[in-house]
Amino acid sequence: MKYGVVDIGSNTVVLIIYNTDTPVPEVLFYESDAVRLVQYNTGGHISQEGIDRTCETLRRYREILSREQVESFGAFITEPARHIDNKEELLAAFQEAGFNVQALSGREEAEYDFEGSRLYVPDITTGNAFDIGGGSTELIAFRDGKIMEAVSLPWGCVRLLQSEINAADINDILMDAFDQYPLLQSVSSDTMVGIGGTCRAAGRVCDAVYGTGKVMYRRDLGTIYRKLNDYDQETTEIMHRKVDPGRWEVFMPGVRMLMGILWAYNADKVVISEGCVREGFLMRQIKNKG
Repeated sequence: MKYGVVDIGSNTVVLIIYNTDTPVPEVLFYESDAVRLVQYNTGGHISQEGIDRTCETLRRYREILSREQVESFGAFITEPARHIDNKEELLAAFQEAGFNVQALSGREEAEYDFEGSRLYVPDITTGNAFDIGGGSTELIAFRDGKIMEAVSLPWGCVRLLQSEINAADINDILMDAFDQYPLLQSVSSDTMVGIGGTCRAAGRVCDAVYGTGKVMYRRDLGTIYRKLNDYDQETTEIMHRKVDPGRWEVFMPGVRMLMGILWAYNADKVVISEGCVREGFLMRQIKNKG
């Protein structure tokens, strides 16, 4: 069966069409639009321009679903719908554009992230995972395949870019999270599970430079970050080849957060999951439909 999922995030609005008749959902179609919805948030209010820009993309995605004869589909929005004063207006506009959009809480996003990652990294049953998005970062501690703690922090690569947050600031953000949610440090692991677009983009660059496949090492990330920060031509060209242009501007803030997480957890290695909140959402929808 074909099933469509629309993910409205802080940085991108993504449409994926899956074949759900396979043991692990198979991607049949993928399209991403760098709407940067978080940039239309001023004082906790999404502007009409931001709503219109997103609805334009949603109407195009609705046409694609019709063209591909996808009758079953779902949509969700993550951080952009949190802590705003016109959430109902936003969701109503999305409804008019053809989608009944579910607004996920930070906890739900982290849980879906974990469920999606389990499809692709089933062998790591105890450890820590993270997802650096556009407007938020999810941290997950798990033991024996079950979540111990799942937290969403309101700091993603787009928001980090806007705020010019440095490495010391990131460390303070993470230490505050650990103080508030001590179970985040209840599981020690040298290897973390990396979820989401920031990790996949960084992983493609690491693989191009070091041939590490679906794994990243902290030392390699540090070297790549320093070279990009020094405008090394070869490394910059590799990043431009391997990373979607919509991510170029936010790539460095995302890697800065990634490095901060590895240092905070004293981890040296990241195993990259192809599954994320989208696949977790998909599996939950299928389960709910019986």
